[in-house]
Formats: sequence, C-alpha cells, structure tokens
Amino acid sequence: MIPPVGRAEKWLSLLMVSVLVAGCASPGTVVENPVNNPTPALKPGVYTVKTVDTPPISTHEVYPDFPSELGSIPEGKAVVLFTVRADGKVGDASVAQADDVLFGEEAVRAVLKWRFQPAQLAGKPVDCRMTLPFIFDSPYGINEGGVMGDPLPSRSPSATQGTIEAH
Repeated sequence: MIPPVGRAEKWLSLLMVSVLVAGCASPGTVVENPVNNPTPALKPGVYTVKTVDTPPISTHEVYPDFPSELGSIPEGKAVVLFTVRADGKVGDASVAQADDVLFGEEAVRAVLKWRFQPAQLAGKPVDCRMTLPFIFDSPYGINEGGVMGDPLPSRSPSATQGTIEAH
C-alpha cells in the first residue's frame, strides 16, 4: 500500500518538475531587454542640428561590436543621443532607444570615440545635440533552431550603419 502524499511532498514534486521543465528550454535562446528612454531637456548653450548654420561633420567613426551575449539574435538597433562639443569631441552620450540594453551600451561606447568638425553658428563652433542610429547585424550564423553558430566573415560596418539624424 502506498502511503498518502502530504502537502510538503506535493510541493516538492511540483518544484522538481518545474526545475526539470525549465532545464529543457533552448540554451541558445536570448530574451531581449529593450530600452526606451525619454529625451532629456536641452542643456543651456547646446543647440540642435536644426538651429545651427553648419551641422557637425564626422571625421573619425568607430562602429560598435555585436554583443556576443546576443548571438542568437540576428539583428538589433540602438539610437544614441549625444552632444558634439565645440572641440569636436562627443559628450553626454546616452541610449535613447535600443532593442536590447547591450546594443545600447555598445553603441554608446563606440560613439564616444567619434570625432567631428563641430557645428557652427555665426562662424563660431558651438555644442550641438544629435542622434545616431546604429544597426547591428549578427556576425554569427543562426541555424534553423535559433542557435548561434560560428562567426561569419566580417562585413563593412559602414554598409550596416544608419545616418546621423537631426534632433
């Protein structure tokens, strides 16, 4: 005769089944953590691209790496908000929107290394706020099951990146 199962045994059995089922999830599956931040107020002395005579022009560009932790995701996007200072360096960079926080972090890391001819207003360099979208294409092969494979041959980053947008 089998003894009756008590409440504690039922919970223990349910817990064990839950752990076993959770372990059956695909190890290559990644859940995205999107970012959508409000646009902060414009700081005093910072202009928008629409209000300057000559917008900033990039002179040195660095493109972000595809986050290896997101290898099972075939593509992503991040939009970075930043200020091109009067000295041509980038400051106040932040993620405005990203399909995943890691895409945003990589995009900010890259844009901080960019250099520009600064915006001009009345013939003088000024600080100018801009946005820049980055499109990420996975360098990893994704099989039919959504599992990351070996890295694919590299592509020219300029072919997959967006353009500077007025903000």
